[in-house]
Amino acid sequence: MSKEILSQEEIDALLESEAKEKSDLTPDEKDVIGEVGNISMGAAATALHNILDRSVQITTPQVSLTTLSSVIKEHQKPLVLVEVGYLSGLQGVNLLVVEERDAAVIADLMLGGEGKDLPGEIGEMQLSALSEAMNQMIGSASTSMSQIFNREIEISPPTTEYITLEDKVERSAKFESQEEIVQISFRISIGELVDSTIVQLAPKDFLKDLVQKLVAGQLSLIEGAELKNGKEKKASSREKETEPEEKMGNSKVEMEEKKSPGTVKAQKMDFEELEPGTDIQDQRSIELIRDIPLQLTVRLGRARKTIKEILELGKGSIIELDRLAGEDVDLLVNGKLIAKGEVVVIEENFAFRIKKIISPLERIQDIES
Repeated sequence: MSKEILSQEEIDALLESEAKEKSDLTPDEKDVIGEVGNISMGAAATALHNILDRSVQITTPQVSLTTLSSVIKEHQKPLVLVEVGYLSGLQGVNLLVVEERDAAVIADLMLGGEGKDLPGEIGEMQLSALSEAMNQMIGSASTSMSQIFNREIEISPPTTEYITLEDKVERSAKFESQEEIVQISFRISIGELVDSTIVQLAPKDFLKDLVQKLVAGQLSLIEGAELKNGKEKKASSREKETEPEEKMGNSKVEMEEKKSPGTVKAQKMDFEELEPGTDIQDQRSIELIRDIPLQLTVRLGRARKTIKEILELGKGSIIELDRLAGEDVDLLVNGKLIAKGEVVVIEENFAFRIKKIISPLERIQDIES
């Protein structure tokens, strides 16, 4: 009889186990979190590649449940911590953890270096360059998340600090060392300079809410598509039902015409004459948009500079362009290259004389360059 009755310790253990199972992340939740992280950090990697002009790769993340105190034990040295606050679409805050050496390499590349002769520690200028890189990375990531969730995801400007994780937790009221958090680890490589790990830390409740909203959004899209398909099917069936009536009506008309010949009057149709090579529909379409204003820009040339070189610019500085003296300059319409020509002077104003209209192939080459 005693074997069939559970002791209080066994009951407590079962309840504790059940509660833990409910609080833990399920495999499906981990998969969803990993996929969202994969897409958003992929966008961030693209942004970093555009900034540094170097190959940047971020691998599929590893998702695990831990506590801040455990992460603090693993990271005792100063780090670059990027705090991201979500204002609308999602509510919460998370941290991006970048190792000191990796941050120093990114900062040196941002400042025009080769990512090799690194300073002993990250200074104010390096941190400023890092802030710009992180702002663009996080901005790209939030844009991709907005597309995933089909809603606007608004974030506050990310704050970048060079600090230990322990000091960050002690100073901030948003984090507690014993708080259960989700650790999302990404493997990152930048050319041959960096082969390391970036860690994203986020509260468990924040990510559970993220999963629920994503699933709910996908379900609403599916339901909307099913509702649309249902309406289309109903409309199609109604059309089929009315087809016999229409045919019957047509047959009645035909019979009446046969019974009373000569009652239907017909006349020759006069069509508008068309000029060779013209299309009335195209002409009408163009007429609709003739009054839309467009921005024309004459581009003398381009130059690529690092942040360090831009900050050093001042009155009297000379910027060398990628265009020889006397070479044709570009005419852009709303940022798109359409023609090449030369700059002329009419009375006291500059003007542009078109010498060549750009072909579609040349436009593509201009974009690639």
